[in-house]
Amino acid sequence: MIGERSYPLQKGTLLFIPPGVTHSFRQSVDQPISAYDLYCDPYIPIPTHVHLSFNPPSDYRPELLTSVAEGFDPTPLSGIASLSQYPELIQTFKQIIRLNRTDIEYKSEIVNSLLYSWLLQWANLKAAENMPDFRIQRIIDLMEQYPGINPPYEQWLELCKLRKSQFYSLFKKMTGLTPKECFMRIKMERAHSLLQDNDRTVTSIAEQLGFSTIHYFSKQFSKYYGVSPSQLRRSSRLNPPAHRFY
Repeated sequence: MIGERSYPLQKGTLLFIPPGVTHSFRQSVDQPISAYDLYCDPYIPIPTHVHLSFNPPSDYRPELLTSVAEGFDPTPLSGIASLSQYPELIQTFKQIIRLNRTDIEYKSEIVNSLLYSWLLQWANLKAAENMPDFRIQRIIDLMEQYPGINPPYEQWLELCKLRKSQFYSLFKKMTGLTPKECFMRIKMERAHSLLQDNDRTVTSIAEQLGFSTIHYFSKQFSKYYGVSPSQLRRSSRLNPPAHRFY
């Protein structure tokens, strides 16, 4: 609920709520919400507060409300948006979350800068109404849904009803990547997630993601992340990822 209006939530939903606007969440026992809550102040850095639960009104602290800079009108950004329409923003957000879980030097500065950039990109897309091509989005959705299937290029062209040159040009314009590069990135990010599960073997993960040999999978993974799947697996066992709400 934002003000007096109700919004249904689903995977990939982004809510922008301006400072001072009353809002609440109504969760279903059958469909619990897993979310990242970002309380952002692009102007004045303040300490981060982690809330696993919230008990209004006793937990309400008006001094933590973000102030709005003079001349800035957040109204056009308010409301609900589907990030599935912006695949590049989804990938950047995943990178921000991944970096925030690591123990690296200058982590705060890196994560804050990336988040600020992410917000500016989304605001720019929102203001320009730069909606992506639904035909290309359909292919990206299929890549995300079936990362272990390696269909021939012609199948993507048939689904889009586009010529090869048109498909390639629109795909590159929308994502900044070629279809092959985008699909490999999706595979690598899915592999990274699956490797956090210590019950899965590296071989089974490689097979699930459509790699013909574990050697090719390891080579691509090492090229993408700078460490081998086995090295990441050992690191995950020593430092299991924390699940928090920010």
